[in-house]
Amino acid sequence: MGAKLSTQNRRRVASRLHASKNIGNKRQEGIETKNKNPSYTSLSCAALPVFTTSQSSDGIVRNGRTFHNEQTSTYWFPNDDEEIDRLVGQHFALKTLFNGNIPEEALVDNVLPFEDGAKILDLGCGPGTWIMDVATEYPNSEFIGVDMCDIFPNNIRPANVTFQVGNVLEGLAFEDNSFDMVSLRFFILAFRTEEWAGVLKEIRRVLKPGGFMLSIEPGMLEIGSDFVCWAGKIFKDKMLERGQEPYISDEMKKTMELAEFEVVHCVKKHTYLGRPDHLNREFLWDIRSIFKSGQAFLAESFDISNEKYPAFLDQLTAECQKLPETRWSMVSTMGRKPF
Repeated sequence: MGAKLSTQNRRRVASRLHASKNIGNKRQEGIETKNKNPSYTSLSCAALPVFTTSQSSDGIVRNGRTFHNEQTSTYWFPNDDEEIDRLVGQHFALKTLFNGNIPEEALVDNVLPFEDGAKILDLGCGPGTWIMDVATEYPNSEFIGVDMCDIFPNNIRPANVTFQVGNVLEGLAFEDNSFDMVSLRFFILAFRTEEWAGVLKEIRRVLKPGGFMLSIEPGMLEIGSDFVCWAGKIFKDKMLERGQEPYISDEMKKTMELAEFEVVHCVKKHTYLGRPDHLNREFLWDIRSIFKSGQAFLAESFDISNEKYPAFLDQLTAECQKLPETRWSMVSTMGRKPF
């Protein structure tokens, strides 16, 4: 299922986890922009992108980027080294934004049994950045990461972490009432709107009574310059075209309640992509990288050729730093399975 990561690249995942813990100065080159960028109307090109696609045991290759080959999934971002870099950086930005691997506000009124030896499942764990980071904080607990793509580290990982290939849409290979917590983040591009209810039902099944489901999802890019809002609308329209829910971050509380969870925490945080501090610069880099990762599916919608797409990314980065401020929101929601 999906794509596999070579042994050499697995080692690189672990080294990235260590190197990325200082997010302050590693993105400057990627977000520097030229003084002059073409307007979004001038980016159009009559020759629309023609994507070369090949199928192999490692996945599907489109225009030099590797994607999963899981037929049941609507996820449309790559799973290659460049995407792993983005996910690692995104993890530490989110950790800083929410003041911890578990959002600080979620711990105010809720006691999580990590110190006593809990069992935690990370769905869609990707390269395992979150799970390996939090596992070092709680060595007495057991952590299992599941992803449909085998891109997690092989041997270089904390002793209390294991990984499995799996797809929640096909059912999880765990007994009922197995976990104290299930975490999932940025699944906004992973599920069709109608699939969310079944996913939460499966999460509820594997949670112990009193166990927690923790979700962090982003909002749409809708506050900023006309160019930023235009780019955000194209992205949203692509999601709708693929049957996905662009506003799952705001809908998660209701979705959890419909799945019979007791919502015990729901907090929205804002990032401001034009501000010069390290954290907001990291989220600016993430937005640029998100639109770059989506090129195989977005370029035609933008009416931009492959040759012009880097110029589009430069202008998007520049526009995100102009007034009115570009705001991008994240919502953390936690629900508890009734006893």
